[in-house]
Amino acid sequence: MVDVVEEVRIQPENRTAGISMGAATVAVVVASGSMWASAASFYMPATAGWFVLVELSAWTAIVSGHVARRRARRHRLPGRWWALASILAGWVCSLYAGLVMLVAIGVFAGFALLFEALR
Repeated sequence: MVDVVEEVRIQPENRTAGISMGAATVAVVVASGSMWASAASFYMPATAGWFVLVELSAWTAIVSGHVARRRARRHRLPGRWWALASILAGWVCSLYAGLVMLVAIGVFAGFALLFEALR
């Protein structure tokens, strides 16, 4: 009787690509306001917590995306295009959050000047 041994090769995975994609997903969901389905979602982008959450998740996506692309190229791992997509999504969310905070600061500064002029 002949023993048949099958060799199963498991393809190595690129975990940093998954981390990058998860962080980019969090950044997109929070930045788009999809987490809140109430009237409070209108005021949510004006808070510092929203800004910090979007920026932290966006920068996590950017940094881990670059690490994932480098690992994928050097070790021939999958996930190179997922990492690129998360880098782009991270940059877009980071710029969006920065613009929203600039607008919010401008609105508050404008109200302060208006109330000062009315005194």
